[in-house]
Amino acid sequence: MRAILLSLAVVVSLVPLWPVYQDPYFFIALAGGALLGGVIALWSARRSWSVLRTVLTAVAAYLLFGVPLAVPSEAILGFLPSVQGELSLLTGIMLSWKQLVTVMPPVGAYEALLVPVFLLSLLGVLLAVSLSLRINRQKGIASSAALVPVITLGTAIWLGPSRSFASIVVTVGVFVLIALWFALSRVGSASLGMRALGIVALSSVVASAVVLVTPITDRSVWRTEIDQPFVLQDDTSPLSEYRSYVTGDLANEDLLTVAGLSSGQHVSLATLDNYTGVLYSVGGVAADFTKLPGSIPLTGSAGESITADVTISGLTGAWVPLAGELGSLRFTGSGARALTDAFYYSRPAATGAVITGLASGDSYRTTGLAAPEVSLDALSSLAPGDAIVPAPAVIPNGLDAFVSVTSKGKTSAGERLQASLQALTFEGYISHGGPDEVPSASGHGANRIAALFAATPMVGDAEQYSAAAALIATQLGFPSRVVMGFTAPEGADPATQVTFTGADMTAWIEISTTEGWVALNPIPVERPIPEEQPQDPTEVAFPQTAVDPPAQNEPQLNDNSAPEAADEEQPQPVDPVLQAILAVVTVVGWTLLWLGLLASPLLAIVIAKRRRRAARLNATDARERITGAWSEIHDALIDHGALMTASNTRLEVAALTELPAATAVAVLADTAQYSSDSISEAEVTRAWSEAEKVITGLDAQLTRWQKIRARISVKSFGLSWARLTELLPKRR
Repeated sequence: MRAILLSLAVVVSLVPLWPVYQDPYFFIALAGGALLGGVIALWSARRSWSVLRTVLTAVAAYLLFGVPLAVPSEAILGFLPSVQGELSLLTGIMLSWKQLVTVMPPVGAYEALLVPVFLLSLLGVLLAVSLSLRINRQKGIASSAALVPVITLGTAIWLGPSRSFASIVVTVGVFVLIALWFALSRVGSASLGMRALGIVALSSVVASAVVLVTPITDRSVWRTEIDQPFVLQDDTSPLSEYRSYVTGDLANEDLLTVAGLSSGQHVSLATLDNYTGVLYSVGGVAADFTKLPGSIPLTGSAGESITADVTISGLTGAWVPLAGELGSLRFTGSGARALTDAFYYSRPAATGAVITGLASGDSYRTTGLAAPEVSLDALSSLAPGDAIVPAPAVIPNGLDAFVSVTSKGKTSAGERLQASLQALTFEGYISHGGPDEVPSASGHGANRIAALFAATPMVGDAEQYSAAAALIATQLGFPSRVVMGFTAPEGADPATQVTFTGADMTAWIEISTTEGWVALNPIPVERPIPEEQPQDPTEVAFPQTAVDPPAQNEPQLNDNSAPEAADEEQPQPVDPVLQAILAVVTVVGWTLLWLGLLASPLLAIVIAKRRRRAARLNATDARERITGAWSEIHDALIDHGALMTASNTRLEVAALTELPAATAVAVLADTAQYSSDSISEAEVTRAWSEAEKVITGLDAQLTRWQKIRARISVKSFGLSWARLTELLPKRR
């Protein structure tokens, strides 16, 4: 029984790893490892194996059963080990731990990432059961077995997610199981055992209160401390290379071929959310790249699901073209495994990258959820969302004036955004600055965007207009970002392949709304560009003309806060007094719950005594009910600390109480046991009535604490608190 309790404690201690896996294979690996460890430990104890033989048997079991349990993707027919699976098992002993905290959860059964939970359950149960069964209980070292589930619990929490309320619940459960394990031991100091249990109880209650009052947001675990291996360097802003695609050597070169796209659907190269004043880059929350386990749950609730087969031709570099927010990605071809190991993904930006870079011939299948695209005419009904993007480091000159003039008279944030972007597309003209085109400088820094607003007519391309549109949306309260990639042409069909060249590269923006991220195209249509008009100081032009300052109800937004016009659409803040009351009620409620759980062993003792009394009182035979009344007195005396021996008669025991009622019950019990005379119900009633008087009399001279100790005493069951905590080492 003790071994089962400790094994269960080990298994429960690994539950905090569930949010990392979120796959049924987690329970298979956990249960399989625990079963193997328990069987080996029991057989080793029964056969008195040496430590070396036990270890060798565990190693053999790990290699024999590890592939189907911990690396199921490498198992032949799902249950037979393979050479590649065995290699993954062996390397996973050292490498899987770090890989587990660098891969984006949930990791499922990805590669060999189940090895940690399989190893922890196998070795944890093996060690716990072996120590529990094979170490002499009279030795203080026997208590070391209780450290095993504590170690596995700490390891599971350290490997687990940074946000989890389950850890405190599991911790309490593990310590309760350890306490029960101690209760079935037979060595050690009673006072030290009670002190240890008291510390466990107090720690659990305090930890629960702290967790409930302080939200778990940035708990420090290995996953939050370890440096992710993907580091953004020169490729942080592909938008800065836009002109090299559309006018350079890549303009007529095939970059990639995609099957599965419909007309107008996008394939994004990278999402850029951080404007430094020099360029739009993958920074801020978008720079949070982690390893991908093959597939991840989609978080978006709206959008179009796309499944695309992509083959790389001339597109090289780290960025991996994706069809929206990633749901799954599977590389194909001879280099699939290496590309899978090198792939990292930023979930906030829906951007993927391969640290070794893509090469011609690489191919993969990807599924994704594309952000729904809205037209400029539908922007008026939208309201700013609550997504987090970095505030622009610099606001280009002329942008505020352009927004103020073009959105004048508009009230809601959506109407102002619609008016400004419609003006941008109406006044803007397209030129890539090629040999036969109107001059148009490349870049999208603050000076270039300021020059765009100052020119008449405005001339640029997708690089400038997407950056300007994103900055305008940000100024009006809509968190925004620039997306660079390709758009399927008119007539595209999912059954056909579309080949994109460098000239097909474009850019658009995504804005955060109350309905989620939506995509929109702020690029003007291509049309003839009129001749540049002279800059006459008397004429109105951007930004030379003095513009009336914005009204007080039209604040200049340099961050992600929504304009005041949309305040009515924002949720009302919760009353701080109500928050405090709810926090106190929550803490008190959960604290009482934990106290109840921790007090459950004591309540179980009281309930057991009541059931025992009811069984005696309701016995079918009248003689048994009378002897049961005496047994109640006898047990009460034991629990109150009376010194008796097995040779004492009932009358001798009754004399110890100095209560006449005890003597009366002793006489009735002797008569019921040894006399052949019939027993009346009146005598049964009298026996129990006198027994109640005796028990009341025993409590009369006791303090309240002494009465409680008598109620929870287990001596009448043939046990003692000293025997229940004997496994703890004695103080020297």
